[in-house]
Amino acid sequence: MDTQASLSRRETGEVRCGTSQLLPDIGARRRESRADLLFASEVLRSLRGGSTPSPQVLESSGFVEHWIVLTQEDVCLLMGTVWRLPLSRNRLATPLLAIDPVAGWARAVGEWLTIGTPCLDLAAAGIHPDGVADRAARWLERKLCTDHYDKDRVQRN
Repeated sequence: MDTQASLSRRETGEVRCGTSQLLPDIGARRRESRADLLFASEVLRSLRGGSTPSPQVLESSGFVEHWIVLTQEDVCLLMGTVWRLPLSRNRLATPLLAIDPVAGWARAVGEWLTIGTPCLDLAAAGIHPDGVADRAARWLERKLCTDHYDKDRVQRN
């Protein structure tokens, strides 16, 4: 029987998180566009300045359950099951810009999310909201510099 604190990696590369729900391998993400990354940088700057999402924004956001935060390279990923309207349920693995588990929200690169109870205690796992935002800032800076370099290199050839 799985416990809430259990987390195991299976041979398939999937993560099992305290339930029978399987989450996709953390390497299986879509590539974000430069415009998405620039907008995400502005959102992160605003959040680090003290702004928070409005209740209206969160009311229309997806709800994530059975979630965990994992680090890959220099970014934190929010992984879980997301429910959206019209009613749909999907697996979620997205770079995380900011999170406030007490207030019940998270900001991914492209969307606001409402979050339920995590599968694992974030503090016990060494994940802290300020650390998530710090990692996101470094990750965005690296991605934007790399994307700019790749674009320049392609144009020169």
